[in-house]
Amino acid sequence: MSAVAPLTSVRMRLALARACAWSLLLAGWVGIGSLALALAPSDTQAYAAVALWLLALGAAAAIATRGGLRPLARGFALVVATAVTAGGLWASLRGGGMPALWLAVLGWAVLTALASGVVRSLRLAQAVAPAPPIVSAASGALVAALVLSDLADPVALASRLAGFVIVTAVLLLTLQRAAIPPSRASGCRAGLFDCSLPAWPTGAWRDLQSWPMLLAGLAMLPMMASLPLISAWCRAEAVPAQGVVLLHLGAMFGPVLLLRHEVVAWSPRRLAASCAVALAAGAIVVLAAPAPYALLGLAFAHGAAWGLAWAGQLWAPARRGQQGSSPLRAGAGYASLTLVLGVVVTHFGAVGVSAIHVVLAAVAVIAWLAALIAHARAGKRGDKHRARDGLSRPQAR
Repeated sequence: MSAVAPLTSVRMRLALARACAWSLLLAGWVGIGSLALALAPSDTQAYAAVALWLLALGAAAAIATRGGLRPLARGFALVVATAVTAGGLWASLRGGGMPALWLAVLGWAVLTALASGVVRSLRLAQAVAPAPPIVSAASGALVAALVLSDLADPVALASRLAGFVIVTAVLLLTLQRAAIPPSRASGCRAGLFDCSLPAWPTGAWRDLQSWPMLLAGLAMLPMMASLPLISAWCRAEAVPAQGVVLLHLGAMFGPVLLLRHEVVAWSPRRLAASCAVALAAGAIVVLAAPAPYALLGLAFAHGAAWGLAWAGQLWAPARRGQQGSSPLRAGAGYASLTLVLGVVVTHFGAVGVSAIHVVLAAVAVIAWLAALIAHARAGKRGDKHRARDGLSRPQAR
């Protein structure tokens, strides 16, 4: 009995740390974008704040996930990052403006990276590999949705976010007491949260069958970055902002939470087909449905597509990033795409966001069909070769 209790304790600590890390990621992505839209003089500059956060997160994660940071040093860094983040958030809507928000952006990026390091250390403290963090990630998404709540009041939002990062940091400080010494650190560094948010493998784009999954993974970027604007556009159509945020985050994790025991057995072909269908459904809705149902349907369908692509990676090491690779490259890529998205939104508004998602869906479906045709042709060639080989063999006497 005494041996079971510590094991359960470590598992619970890891689950809580994962939930904290995911809630920091999701609340930061949408919360920073919402505050930036309220403070920045243009949409492009608001998206630049989100881009800086993504770039800083990649850089900080490249350092925080190396395994050489001792618990005491990480605890001190958590305190400093939390103070900087909470102070910047509180001051940004009380006269500090964008300079205070820039400070909060950097602090939040470091805080999220440190949370990733806590998750990794707690995972290494377990004797066996833990289960994929679908339940923990879904719990973190629910917390983020509750914290974000109404995006229409930036002053109240900044206060909620400041309180949220303080409470989350205290939890992380408590949880990391079960972390192992850095000398035992090893394992995956290809993405955040000890590869529960992995980077895609190098060369993955060479396989057409992987394109629907890759594009479904990319769909999270324009949707999450535009969620504050989508909430505002839907609010103009009498749709509560809380419902939009909860709908999208629920779509990201709800379906895979229900299917978590089935997705593990899905073949790459079935996973690609599911992602392509979900992306296509979002494109059809956005093209055919009136406002605000077009954007709501898009948020749900493409959120579900991302969830399927994400869950498909968790049980497939071949679909993950290379061992030992740095998250900085992924952060820089996401930051660059966010800046491009900001320019598109500035010039084309909701039409631009919809067009990006329609293009993603169209390319995914075309790639999926091309992969099916190539597979069918390869099968026919194989049948011909087998038939020719059979005819060329002498008959047994």
